[in-house]
Amino acid sequence: MGQRAKEDKVRLQRVAATLYTAESGRAMLWVPVGMGMGIALYFSLAAEPPVWTATCVLAPLFLAMTGLARRLGWVGYALTLGALAIATGFALALAHAHAAKAPMLPEMIETGVEGRVVSVGRSASGAPRLLLDQVRLFGVERSETPARIRISLVEQRPDETGILPGQRVRLQARIFPPGGAVEPGAFDFHRSAYFDRIGAVGYAVGPTLRLRAAERVSWVDRASLTLALLRKRIADGLRAQLPGPEGAFAAAIIVGDRSGIEETEEEHLRAANLSHLLAISGLHMGILCGLIFGLVRGGLALIPAIALRYPTKKLAAAAALAMGAAYLALSGATVPTQRAFAMVVVALVAVLLDRPAITLRALALAAVIVLIWRPVSLFDAGFQMSFAATVALVSTFEAVRLDSPGKASHPARRVLLYLAGIAATSLVAGLATGPFAAYHFNRVALWGLPANLLALPIMGLWIAPLAVLSGVLSLFGLAAWAVVPMGEGIGAVLEVAERIAALPGAVQPMQAWPPAALALIALGGLWLSLWRSPIRFAGAVPVAFGLWISADPPPRPNLLIAPGARLVGVLGEDGRAVDHRRAQGFAAQTWLRRDGDAADQETAASRAALSHGRGWARADLAEGWRLEVVQGRKPDRAALAELCIPKTILIARHGPPLAGACCYLGEAHLRDLGAAALRIAEGRVEIEGARSGGKRLWDQHAAGRPINRCE
Repeated sequence: MGQRAKEDKVRLQRVAATLYTAESGRAMLWVPVGMGMGIALYFSLAAEPPVWTATCVLAPLFLAMTGLARRLGWVGYALTLGALAIATGFALALAHAHAAKAPMLPEMIETGVEGRVVSVGRSASGAPRLLLDQVRLFGVERSETPARIRISLVEQRPDETGILPGQRVRLQARIFPPGGAVEPGAFDFHRSAYFDRIGAVGYAVGPTLRLRAAERVSWVDRASLTLALLRKRIADGLRAQLPGPEGAFAAAIIVGDRSGIEETEEEHLRAANLSHLLAISGLHMGILCGLIFGLVRGGLALIPAIALRYPTKKLAAAAALAMGAAYLALSGATVPTQRAFAMVVVALVAVLLDRPAITLRALALAAVIVLIWRPVSLFDAGFQMSFAATVALVSTFEAVRLDSPGKASHPARRVLLYLAGIAATSLVAGLATGPFAAYHFNRVALWGLPANLLALPIMGLWIAPLAVLSGVLSLFGLAAWAVVPMGEGIGAVLEVAERIAALPGAVQPMQAWPPAALALIALGGLWLSLWRSPIRFAGAVPVAFGLWISADPPPRPNLLIAPGARLVGVLGEDGRAVDHRRAQGFAAQTWLRRDGDAADQETAASRAALSHGRGWARADLAEGWRLEVVQGRKPDRAALAELCIPKTILIARHGPPLAGACCYLGEAHLRDLGAAALRIAEGRVEIEGARSGGKRLWDQHAAGRPINRCE
């Protein structure tokens, strides 16, 4: 028995040595994964942790610096590195949250607003929307004034305003605190606004006056506003030269201005899985920098005096890097563009240092840079999908080692290899990003692969080169020579999107998943991609488990309540019914989408599960429970008392405190809960609110005694 134990131990040591040899150097690839876990840990806490918890990073750092981890072998090294990465992510998220802290408006007010225009966009209804900083609110103390506010000019046409970035404006506005999630677990707009330092949103109720801008501004502000003004003028020029959806598409892909995109075109692009073409992401940045790299290197190669004396490859990389930086600044440096630029910087710097440009290590470094710069971007769909696609593509390339099209001698073979590369890229990227798209958008584009096979060559071989050429020709006033034919290419892409979206079953709605399902799929996919030895196949287990959970998600709530009870939704046999046909449209569409229901709000409002009229709604719920909704501004206490009977959920939007046998949600309860989800099980009503009750930095509302259960 002792001899057998020794043999097993020797065998185990050999396996460990083999694994160590195969995976040597791969541990660093898990650093951004550990940082992401630490960031997720911070945001998952129910209450804000003390600032001193950021010092958790010191313990693994001490182990690493003193060499104690090395004494435990590679296992100790891996554990220490993982703990250090997780602690670093946690500390970064905590520090970033405190650094973003700024006043937020506590309640709705109507007052005079003065501020400097940072950017001009459009709201969902098409109205001009101003982002203001250096804000002054009349009647509000400076210490309580938000750093930034967003105002929609609902009474003015977009083409009549003429307001430009850098101008100071004064207007009368009705402003509110930024709205929160419309359902527990849905996207939290309040948290997003907090990290963007936007403390109020609203709309103007009168004319907008333009004031004289301050003469003394810092050079950083001056440069930022100059770029914003240039960006707007380029976008307006593109829309003028290409009227219609082509001009709006061009403005979106060149300077990041998506305000002109109509909902119809955007829906077609989403249904065809081509909406990624609108965001200035890795695709656009890669195409631009790749074109500049190829043009500069090819041009220098034609000059023998330069080609024989200087490293043309490095010069081309430097030129592409400079162009990428200029494009980052011109496009507004949005979060997706920052992420794309970080990936391009890592690749081009690798070329300057004579290192492989596209590797998993370079990708890991880019992820670390993005997470350090903005930890909250971990939860952005763009961050998750772009890195998922790139990790899958690079790891597949490392495993398969396909020949490059550039090594093919015959032109026809080059074209075939290029098309095969697009097909393989679309397939791998689609499989990698599919779970993230289904989780965030509750839909799957079934015809996304053929749509990308048709659209990507047009984007890479037609639209992108002409966009670069238009920038060069604009110096001589000849930009239209390139912009007009570019519009033809854009029209072809939009035609592909429209035809694909019209195919039967183009979009398959999906019910919302629990976050654990996506976490399992993501971690399993990373395990499959980052290791090289056969242990990587163990990652298939969590992927399969996550897919199994997503295929059978938990039941949706019986009752959903929008913030302030401005909308309620009851789950019936034929889907969710809502009590308004048009009001609170975003909340209604979000609920239906997360239900996996393709119906519109008009259809949901006509369903039989909920009866409603002016100021009231009622429904029969599960297990004998009933719903009564009173919307009046001054509800009669006696009438409320009559409705407050056992097994009744009574919602009074402006209701006073009330004691009774029912499950009562009055004005104070609704304010404390925010949006709410109610589930009926075993004769009880479980209530989940979207607000943390002032326990996190971005939720400054302090709740009283939140109700969470009714018997």
